[in-house]
Amino acid sequence: MSEWATVYEDEIEGRPVTVKVYRSDQAAEDDGDEGPAIRVTTTSTEGAPSALEEGNDADTLLVDREPTARLITLEPDSVEDLEGELMEVGFSPEAAAQIASKIPR
Repeated sequence: MSEWATVYEDEIEGRPVTVKVYRSDQAAEDDGDEGPAIRVTTTSTEGAPSALEEGNDADTLLVDREPTARLITLEPDSVEDLEGELMEVGFSPEAAAQIASKIPR
């Protein structure tokens, strides 16, 4: 039976991260060096300002805004590509390495 199996689920750098690998019955028969299919799901916090300033120094209006989170799904070609893709969506190099280390090899 083939299915996506969750291998890691936690919060890193204040963002939820779920790492899944595709487990296939056919994988044992394959001779390829590609490694497992990987899917990483996280969110991105859009840079909404916490306060909006209007007017001059004497007349400032502050409006609180909630940041908007957007779901991001990464499906890199290989484990080696994963770290780069994670950094592209805003993770630090250390966090990207930590997430990539969760992939079973």
